[in-house]
Amino acid sequence: MPDPDSALVFDCEENSLGVVVMRLLRLGIDVFYAKGRDEAWLLAQQEAKRIKAVLFAVDVEDGEIGPVLECLDSCAPDIARGLVVVGQRPDDTTRESLRARGVAWALWEPYDEGALRSVVSAAMNIQDISHTRKEPRLPTTLLGRAFVGVRRTDVVVSTLSTDGAFLETPSPFLEGTQITLEVGLPGGSMMAKANVVHTRHTGEPGVPGQPVGMGVAFSKLDPGSEQRLNQFLADQVNRFAV
Repeated sequence: MPDPDSALVFDCEENSLGVVVMRLLRLGIDVFYAKGRDEAWLLAQQEAKRIKAVLFAVDVEDGEIGPVLECLDSCAPDIARGLVVVGQRPDDTTRESLRARGVAWALWEPYDEGALRSVVSAAMNIQDISHTRKEPRLPTTLLGRAFVGVRRTDVVVSTLSTDGAFLETPSPFLEGTQITLEVGLPGGSMMAKANVVHTRHTGEPGVPGQPVGMGVAFSKLDPGSEQRLNQFLADQVNRFAV
């Protein structure tokens, strides 16, 4: 069995991300933990092919993490890795610097288990989705219902965009199935026609921590649902934006 894909957690001297490591392990995500640049650089050199995402504390200096990212790129240049900053939301200047480094995601405290899993899974999987989706999917923990005729399946919407969603369920419909999806949004329910474009079942190989279920592409939304979806996604962007 091949070694699992992993996330590298780069902590500062204050050990602010120790709890994050434990939460990731409970979610089934393989983790390398480094305290300081030397440990992180050594792990990057040894495990570059396994590291698919880098989480780092907001207090980690640019001069500390820069050599580690360069080492990862040098040792495994074919892997696209998502960068996630974790901690208390800093000032505008610091966030601008983070964006300039290419940091794609932020987990500003407080955040829940669903946000942690979704953001890290997305960061670990960016090279698989970057060329196939028109819009990025944002992490959510919304409840929904998927219908095929009179058959109903309760789902958790773990990612959502204007184009589609991933629906967590132990019993996904077959690829190519046309469904009706109902999702409860803060401003009211969203109804959408959608097609199942891929499925993920228990035991299938893939990125650790990814849930089982089905990815769907929207084919039709009524104007009210589209408006509520756009507003919700704008709020989510603000929540996870660097």
